[in-house]
Amino acid sequence: MRVKELFTNDKPHFIATAALVVFAAALPFSVTLIQGGLFLFIAASLLARGKEGTLSLVPAQIKANPLFLPWLAYLAAGALAAAFGVSPARSAAILNSDLLTAVSFFGLCLFIKPEARDIALKAYLAAIAIAGVIGIYQALNGLAHGLDIRAHAFAHPVRFGEIMVISLALALSRLSAPEALTPRVKKFFYAAILFITSAIVLSQTRGAYLGTALVFAVLLAIRRPSKRVVMSLMAAVAALGLGLSMLNPALRYKLGSIFKGVNSAVSATAKAPDQSIDTRLTLWKIGVKMIKDRPLLGAGPANVKTLFPVYCEKPYPENTVWGSLHNLYIHQTAERGLVGLAALLTLFGAMFITALRNFRVAPFRFTLWALAIMPSWFLMNATEITFQHVHTSYAVLLALAVSVAAAKE
Repeated sequence: MRVKELFTNDKPHFIATAALVVFAAALPFSVTLIQGGLFLFIAASLLARGKEGTLSLVPAQIKANPLFLPWLAYLAAGALAAAFGVSPARSAAILNSDLLTAVSFFGLCLFIKPEARDIALKAYLAAIAIAGVIGIYQALNGLAHGLDIRAHAFAHPVRFGEIMVISLALALSRLSAPEALTPRVKKFFYAAILFITSAIVLSQTRGAYLGTALVFAVLLAIRRPSKRVVMSLMAAVAALGLGLSMLNPALRYKLGSIFKGVNSAVSATAKAPDQSIDTRLTLWKIGVKMIKDRPLLGAGPANVKTLFPVYCEKPYPENTVWGSLHNLYIHQTAERGLVGLAALLTLFGAMFITALRNFRVAPFRFTLWALAIMPSWFLMNATEITFQHVHTSYAVLLALAVSVAAAKE
């Protein structure tokens, strides 16, 4: 149905489609537009269901979602940790955010339609292109003036790198389409992949570098696209990364320090290669101390910052009272205890299993995106609390919702 016909004949669906496009286009940029667009999408979709007389089916359809029970367990674990934490009132805000995230995911799974999905994903890639151009310009312009500036667009460089990894998985999944792609379309996506990779490299984000490598590893394992295509792209990406690193000593250092960073994390004697890694290791050790004192239910969501001065002597790392432990698994265990960690791992496991099952049922680009990004996302959460950041978590949940909906088509 064309846009004009949709507006004339079915205004709720038109509003829902427009809102979904706003949501998708805002993913690299604005939390307010992400959540506002999604709220309007769900509201308009519920109105459309009411007109169709199928609104009463929504509760049963939510319960039938493969992630309903894992999400319920995760929310319950958070509420339990908050009730027995050091500041239940402070925890309430993050619990509201958890509930909103779950509702948003179920809304996407229930109401996303093929036509709206296709338009929204084009808007998402267009927004990624804009963010990428800005980020690459920032880094290259800095180099031209002798400055070391990380690509970031309108976000923190780490968040920017993670955002780009998620879009890289989408671009790569497009090459696995069962329908034949014209040479022009193939060239476009090859160029898009190299463009996105350039943005990732210039973000100087080690977690994003590892996430990129894991996306390619997953594609090699399942051979979608073909092994020849993936290997060729990997070689091109490696050459691109090497070429860009020759322009900036900081880039060469970031790429070369990954092994040293991992070694310092697992070795009791190896020293951290730089302040950034040293800060993370210090934060992880503080998190372990918090866990030892409150192992079962933790300190309560959003209470790491409250307790940080108790567990860390001055001077604080980088002279900051940290509210993030820069490792989701340690962070959530410190705040929600082992009960919360078990709920988180159950939810993540269910997400991966759902993505894998959907790909087996319908092995094409809309199910491959979620499968390709899930392991990478889990890995990036080991150096950040990406699950708790709207820009990245909602993009991954969009990928999974698209997968769930596509498997039913």
